[in-house]
Amino acid sequence: MRLEISPNWRVRAITWADVPLPASVVWGQMRGLRRFLTADPLHVGVTFADSANEHFPPIGGALVIHHRMFGVAIDRVGKLLSWKEGVGFAVSDLSQRGKDVGFPHVCGYEAKAVDAGHSRITLSACGRWTARWVPRPVIKLWLWWVMAETRRSVEAEMRRFAKWRSSQRALVPQK
Repeated sequence: MRLEISPNWRVRAITWADVPLPASVVWGQMRGLRRFLTADPLHVGVTFADSANEHFPPIGGALVIHHRMFGVAIDRVGKLLSWKEGVGFAVSDLSQRGKDVGFPHVCGYEAKAVDAGHSRITLSACGRWTARWVPRPVIKLWLWWVMAETRRSVEAEMRRFAKWRSSQRALVPQK
């Protein structure tokens, strides 16, 4: 994991999840945007604010990210910023109070093949920390926890899917 907080409070947090699935299969799971975004321990749901498509909004399409932290529910707003089919996507995650409060950031998700049966998912959060009264070591600990839990959740989901997929292949008669 890499965590950086620049002197002007720019945050860059990146971690990687290595999973026992081909990249195309991983992408098939990632493209379930609503469900996949809830790998973040703070994200409890996603609503597409202005899209008739139930799977994902168009690029620039608005979303509401339902957060829960310490039992408090907070809705944040965002947009689907990028979508590269078969590779990854990025969404913004902003306070409803404006772009200068509440840690405005971009969450990125990308899948790449390691080999024919394994992939690496890169998870990132980049933005500007706005609560400057919080000591930097506390911010780094918080970011470490969020990123580690997101990675753990993604790895667990992909392992469960790999196990299910393997059990389904075992049911298919061999020729």
